[in-house]
Amino acid sequence: MHVARHYTEYLKQARAVEAEGEPEKAAAIYEQAVKQNPFEELPYNRLMVIYRKLKQPKDELKIIIKALDVFQSHYDQKKAQFSGRDNIGQLSKALLKSVTGSSKKTSYTRYPEPIHKWTLRKKAVQKKLEKVK
Repeated sequence: MHVARHYTEYLKQARAVEAEGEPEKAAAIYEQAVKQNPFEELPYNRLMVIYRKLKQPKDELKIIIKALDVFQSHYDQKKAQFSGRDNIGQLSKALLKSVTGSSKKTSYTRYPEPIHKWTLRKKAVQKKLEKVK
């Protein structure tokens, strides 16, 4: 019988295996952590680093796309929950205007980090893959 472990145990084990110099094995463990808790940023970041070190840009791109999809969907759902509440929208505009001097939506980004960082990395990996072709 297989007992499910908490994702933090996967993270500890993956870090230890990675420190021992076994990146492929660590990647498999980080994948398990992602499956158990897809909203944890750390395993995605470590997988991206491992695949970059192993010179596997296709695998790195896959994990970047997966991470972006999971996190953007999560933030889109959160935004939808609050979109019908006029008070929050008014407060957001007032705060934005007081901070930036403008209430235009283009004054801020749509998603919090790590989305922007991952998007830039995605473009870099795609560019690298295009050069290989």
